[in-house]
Amino acid sequence: MNLVNHLKENGYRVTISREIICNILEKAGHEHFTADSLFQLARKHSKDIDLATIYRTFELLEELDIIEHSHRAHSSGLYYLKGKQTNTHIACEGCGNIEDISDKTTTKVNELIAKDSGYKIEKNHFVYSGICKKCK
Repeated sequence: MNLVNHLKENGYRVTISREIICNILEKAGHEHFTADSLFQLARKHSKDIDLATIYRTFELLEELDIIEHSHRAHSSGLYYLKGKQTNTHIACEGCGNIEDISDKTTTKVNELIAKDSGYKIEKNHFVYSGICKKCK
């Protein structure tokens, strides 16, 4: 997907800053970013980019259903391109590594939550945390 073209096709102005942000996201695939980590990468391309531009671009891309975000306890949110990959994550408290949780596992957990609560699960935007195999 060409994010810049997608923005233009939906009537949004594409600034140099937005173009840089979109290019980084596209090249990264399903990599997970905090606003600050993307800001640091974008600043390597242009010193004119500010953190507010990152957040506004994230918000715009989320409105267009191109990216999603997840919440981590006591930490920054994670933003990533939507795709066929699972969107449930687990983050290591030791090294910060972030991994996708399989759709099979997510389905089982959602079924248990639905059974216990009586809710129909629509989505979640949080990240499980723990200690990975390397950090144990």
